[in-house]
Amino acid sequence: MAVIWVGGGSMVQFFAIRASLSGDPARMGTLGEDIEWIAQRVFIPGSLLAFVSGVLLVVESDFYGFGDDWIVIGLALYATTFFAGLLFLGPESGRIGKLTEAGSPEVGPRMLRLVMLARLDLVLLFLLLYDMAVKPDFGDASSIVWGLAGAAVAAGLIFWRYRVSLAAPPPVPVSTPGD
Repeated sequence: MAVIWVGGGSMVQFFAIRASLSGDPARMGTLGEDIEWIAQRVFIPGSLLAFVSGVLLVVESDFYGFGDDWIVIGLALYATTFFAGLLFLGPESGRIGKLTEAGSPEVGPRMLRLVMLARLDLVLLFLLLYDMAVKPDFGDASSIVWGLAGAAVAAGLIFWRYRVSLAAPPPVPVSTPGD
């Protein structure tokens, strides 16, 4: 389930890139509606199954416990990304889809903001995978610092790209073979 959650989030970003490069507001609106649909039917159930599976594995384990630092870190990251998706990313995607249908000029900036926030959420998911693979503890500062440094660099690049996108004129629709 974690792979579906992270892989699905990555794939959504590729679709967002393709839709934004098309310059077609209707395509961006449709993408927003599709993200909302996928979030409700795949991401939310998948992330809940990943959470329940993880809890059951810790309960059954004689080696790991809920007091382990990496499990506490993982639970905090999980809660952050789960509730961000449930309470904002999914619903905002649907709202943008409805604004697109209404022909609102707010669609472009709101979609750019949504894509940026979804990318930051994806950084948290990759940080969660790092946490599960490395299993850092609070006494091992270097593992935590490296993970946070990588996440900070990625977040900085995402925010920089968002600012550049806001300042740039909207792309001109491009027709490519196969579209």
